[in-house]
Amino acid sequence: MPSIVYAGVKYTQTRHAIQCKKCLETIESKYIHDLKYCTCGAVGIDGGISDGNRILGNQSDIEDRSMYCAIVGKKKIWLPHHMESYQRFV
Repeated sequence: MPSIVYAGVKYTQTRHAIQCKKCLETIESKYIHDLKYCTCGAVGIDGGISDGNRILGNQSDIEDRSMYCAIVGKKKIWLPHHMESYQRFV
């Protein structure tokens, strides 16, 4: 399962989703071989939250909407979207 390490805490991916900047549609892949494209066809997503998931299209047309969570003690800690780009998939 893909993960991110931020401030010494390992966050695992719980949602694999993107938003197309052209048509503003948010699409989500929920499982392996769940290939989806946005309405205008500019971007696509596949693989759910498994290792090897992928995003298709020009990077300038994509806004990442994936979610990451860590469990510390008995509490869930959600990683804000703007933090994801720092240490991706470590």
